[in-house]
Amino acid sequence: MNSRKKMVKLRVRLKGFVKPSTKSQVEGFLEPGNYIVEDFLKNQPPDDDTDYALVQAPALGAGDTWICTRWKNQHYADIVELPKLDVERRRFNNEDFAIHEAALINRLRTFKDFTYDTDEARYPYKLPGVQLPQTPPRYNNCCTFVEALLVRAWADEYKRRFRWSSHRHGQMMILSNDDFFSPVTAVVEEKMAIAVQDPDTPPHPWTLIQGWRRQWRSGHTFLIVDHHKPTDRILTLESNSSYKLNGVGFRAIGNLRNLEDPPPENWWDIKELWTWERVCSTYRYRQHALLKVKDRKWSGL
Repeated sequence: MNSRKKMVKLRVRLKGFVKPSTKSQVEGFLEPGNYIVEDFLKNQPPDDDTDYALVQAPALGAGDTWICTRWKNQHYADIVELPKLDVERRRFNNEDFAIHEAALINRLRTFKDFTYDTDEARYPYKLPGVQLPQTPPRYNNCCTFVEALLVRAWADEYKRRFRWSSHRHGQMMILSNDDFFSPVTAVVEEKMAIAVQDPDTPPHPWTLIQGWRRQWRSGHTFLIVDHHKPTDRILTLESNSSYKLNGVGFRAIGNLRNLEDPPPENWWDIKELWTWERVCSTYRYRQHALLKVKDRKWSGL
């Protein structure tokens, strides 16, 4: 393979193998969709008329797997080069409805002692235009954390100019099957963010993402504070019960309550952090939007 990254588009459900051979151990199945290619072998034995691709598959135990993409004239998948995408790091200094980064950071203290609970999620304070369950107990989940943090920050900054409603809350909770990316839709429609058309575009500082591991199953709402382009690593802020978290914190780093000075200095050197490429491979169905946050200093980039 050349240095340009490739993606495989599966047309059908395929078996994943430990080695590039249909006679090797089966690791599981990959559903139709797009997967990042790590290696590609063309015209493999025994008949020199079979192609295999090693693709990223976080849902399987090993994290990657070999699939047969062609046998003779039968093609099961298409291999395409990924375009080189980028997004301008906008400052939003003169953008209407932009907020200061400090408005978000100062409110994070409120969430330090929250723990994660999918069903008993509460809000630490009132939000305008909607009646929601308040603490105690101090539980939240991914959706309630993001809504509480963002809505309170924008409401305090713009007072009566900013409006929230039960409809917007329903979008943050994804209560309708009409839009499975409704948290992104909500912040864009309220002019808190700018939509990103191509979901593969690398994230901007303070990006809101709605992702699904499978089509409309295993969903997650989270924030990316920043993206370190040279390493492709991301600083993810979320409420979760995995990846060294039980509550609000940074994925693969830890809860806010256990960090003296978040985020860690030179966080991009932490090898355990996820890359944007891994996010794309894990949450194969996703959309994101660039939150209008100005005066950014927190990430160190």
